[in-house]
Amino acid sequence: MRLVFIYFLLFTYTFTFAQNTTHQSEVDALKAQIKSEKNNGEKLKLLDSLTTITYHKTAFGFDSISRATIDYAIQLDSFNLASRTTQNLINYYNNVLGQPKEGIIIFNTYFNTLKNHLTDRNLAGIYIDAGDSFYFDKEVDTAMSYYKKAKIYAEKAGNERVKAFAILYQGYAYTDEGEFVKASQHIQEASKIFVAVKDTFNIIASKNMLSILYSTNGFINQAKKERDETIALAKLFKNYGLLTSLYSNAAADNNKQGLQKERLKNLHKAIAVSEKSNNAEYFRPIHLQSLIIAYAENDSIAKAKSYLKTLRQDTKNMEGIYESKYYKACGYLAFAEKDYNTALIWGLKYLDLVRASNHMENIEVGESFLAKVYEELKEYNYAYFHLKAAKKIEDSLKSVQKNNALSYYQTLYETNKRDQKIKDQNSEIKLLDEQNHRKAQLLWGSIILLIALFTIIYLWRSRKYSQKNVQLQKTFAQDLIYSVENERKRISSELHDSVGQSLLLIKNKIFLESKNKTDTSLVDGAIDEVRTISQQLHPFQFEKLGLINSIKNTIENFQKNSNIFYSEDIEMEGLNISKDKEIFIYRMLQECLNNVEKHSEAKACAVSIENLKDAVLFQVKDNGTGFDVTENTELLNSLGMKTIKERAQLIGAQLSINSVKGKGTTIQIKVPKK
Repeated sequence: MRLVFIYFLLFTYTFTFAQNTTHQSEVDALKAQIKSEKNNGEKLKLLDSLTTITYHKTAFGFDSISRATIDYAIQLDSFNLASRTTQNLINYYNNVLGQPKEGIIIFNTYFNTLKNHLTDRNLAGIYIDAGDSFYFDKEVDTAMSYYKKAKIYAEKAGNERVKAFAILYQGYAYTDEGEFVKASQHIQEASKIFVAVKDTFNIIASKNMLSILYSTNGFINQAKKERDETIALAKLFKNYGLLTSLYSNAAADNNKQGLQKERLKNLHKAIAVSEKSNNAEYFRPIHLQSLIIAYAENDSIAKAKSYLKTLRQDTKNMEGIYESKYYKACGYLAFAEKDYNTALIWGLKYLDLVRASNHMENIEVGESFLAKVYEELKEYNYAYFHLKAAKKIEDSLKSVQKNNALSYYQTLYETNKRDQKIKDQNSEIKLLDEQNHRKAQLLWGSIILLIALFTIIYLWRSRKYSQKNVQLQKTFAQDLIYSVENERKRISSELHDSVGQSLLLIKNKIFLESKNKTDTSLVDGAIDEVRTISQQLHPFQFEKLGLINSIKNTIENFQKNSNIFYSEDIEMEGLNISKDKEIFIYRMLQECLNNVEKHSEAKACAVSIENLKDAVLFQVKDNGTGFDVTENTELLNSLGMKTIKERAQLIGAQLSINSVKGKGTTIQIKVPKK
């Protein structure tokens, strides 16, 4: 049921809105400004503008632009902007691409960094979007918990509108799960809040949802009454997006009643108003699919095939949130053409997809369709199997108990006298029960209190034990890395001072005793090799040169032995960083440069150090092939990258890896000062 509203609720609670007049020239102009802008704050504003005009536009790279904006905003401690962009990106994967798992990955990637820096309003927003991801991924319990958290933070922020969204989305979830009474409660509660804050758009949306809820439970007349009122309100405010949904829902009810002429009439009304809306490209595939099914069911196969041909002109019309209805449309058309084997293929695809979404009403449609197909194929066992499954779902969704509960709840909600009567009855019952159960409550209360006390003590001890283990592991890892570094230093010193000196003496002796002066070449090679190994194990001049000069010296050595052009922007003389951290920073930069040599295929690489207020920012940037950080997990989890991450964690540094295919890679290490 929630998917019915995706195309007009897509932009309701996010902070920025797509500009439908976006042109490539605007995007290119902004990118050029961003590239040339030196001021960090101005560059972030330009990035924010770029995400706004490319909002939800796949062709303009909304995904990569959003990620770049989030990373840059976090780098500049602009956490609320990062949060808003994260919400938009999760929303994009949920509702445009139909990939909620990616939405969950984005949430998990950024939330821990953001959560301690956000306002209650932004926390509520990001929990709503994350809840949507988990809901669409069929993790309903997790989604519900996130919607509840969103409501709590919205209340803390005093933002009634966002609170209403959290409640409304719980209502959608309850509807899809068949909990119609709870769904009605939540939707009407949200509607009251929207009325109070004078949010006309969402008043209409809530009333539309109620009309669908009534229709789902067989209250066709009540649904029509609610819908007609909503249509009048939507027309008054020229809300074409919502009118589209209202006419589509009216067509669905016409189909239930067997009013096929009215069904087609309302579908064409939906198409007409959708073309006036700002989101016509989202509506169009849905309407085309509905028309294919409607004309196929009404013996207008030529028209149905014509609309299918139009639909197939763009592959996006058959993917993501449109995929299941595309399968359904193809199946119904094949059935109308009496091509039952093809209808069976499409029907099985449709049922597999809607089963994965756990949408009970669509599953019932899929089972019923397959029952008809198998019957035509004279495979009566399969036909009976699917018909039985369809009837079971239908009985579950439309049982007398649930219909009576919804009818009772609607009456309860609309009649104040009935409310008061039930309230008085409950009060009387409570007073009578209180005397009889007071002792029992006291006893059970004491037992529960003791259990709670023991549970708290147990959990506290478990937590302390867990924290102690984590600290021990961290200390062990720290000691291990320090031991490795000290051992490397010792071996390096031994190679340089002992083996190196011995080889030098051997060379001198050969030089003095041999008549052929070229006999020392082999020893010279060995001396050079020992020096190289010693330098790689531990730069013997590190303590004398210091971190900055050692970095410069390393860059010079790479430049001497590479076709890559290395440059550095290191103007400072000293860093306000503790000495014990310097060797780890040096090792991380050394590993980054090794990765540039081995993997980047770059022409140039730049190393820079920037002195920030509370930290020092080390950056290695190349113009190589780059990679997709969401796909290339093998590279990110390589031994070298793991070593960099471990060292960064050990010294409390913030590590950021930003890479785009064909545009190079940037690694930033932000080290806090003393």
